[in-house]
Amino acid sequence: MRIKITFTNPRKNTFLPINTNFYLVQLIEHLTYEYQRYLKALLPNHSRNQKFNMYTFSQLIIPYRKINGDKIGIISSEFHWYVASPYYQFLGLLAKELRTSNSVKIAGHRFGVNGVNFITSPNFKDSKAQFTCLSPVAVFRQHASIHKKSSMYLKSGYLLPDEREYLTSLKKDLIWKYNTIQKQNVLSHLDLDLKYDQRYIEKKNNRITKVITLENGRALSEQVRGVLAPLSVKADPDILQLIYDAGLGQLNNYGFGMVEVVHSGRTYN
Repeated sequence: MRIKITFTNPRKNTFLPINTNFYLVQLIEHLTYEYQRYLKALLPNHSRNQKFNMYTFSQLIIPYRKINGDKIGIISSEFHWYVASPYYQFLGLLAKELRTSNSVKIAGHRFGVNGVNFITSPNFKDSKAQFTCLSPVAVFRQHASIHKKSSMYLKSGYLLPDEREYLTSLKKDLIWKYNTIQKQNVLSHLDLDLKYDQRYIEKKNNRITKVITLENGRALSEQVRGVLAPLSVKADPDILQLIYDAGLGQLNNYGFGMVEVVHSGRTYN
């Protein structure tokens, strides 16, 4: 399940940091702050010692924009943002707060909220789906730590699709998500086949990764490398639905791994 938020830009050429993930995390946490106790109660006991984090979100989808150094200029009068979660309660509360607020601040700039719409979920009947990425898919090694210095983490912490550990890490993460939602260890093995679009990769000269800096308000920020490319996935329909709702890979609640279903070469909104 997901919602589509439409923002209005009251001024032309509003410039935001090119890496907006940290500010969008701040926005979600601010809007859901009063509901954290309720939201954490939806999770298993072992997950309640942290903030509710079973969601993912897209990059800001800005039809007309320009890049100026480390800033992105919003020329469009409207732009969009998607937030997804397997928990409708979370999305309902977030939608309510957005509608009530009428406007929000992102990185110190105020934007109007012109609409919050629930998107009908696809019906995954088959065991195969084609996706496109709305935010990069980040997969890190088990021994990697988010607390490492960013340069070390960027160099050795993230896996790429041609590495043997990549699919194994994705499987373990999806099993964990599935069992967390079910509140019991019902899944221990997962049949999963994942392939990124080879024609797209060749067209991009193998440059399908994107590095996003997670600002943290301090001198040290984290750099995350993720894959941004169309992909096909073979798995049980329940797992395809999980990927759609909760995201693929890690750091989903920091805006990584959100996908959209592709039909006949087109994505639907």
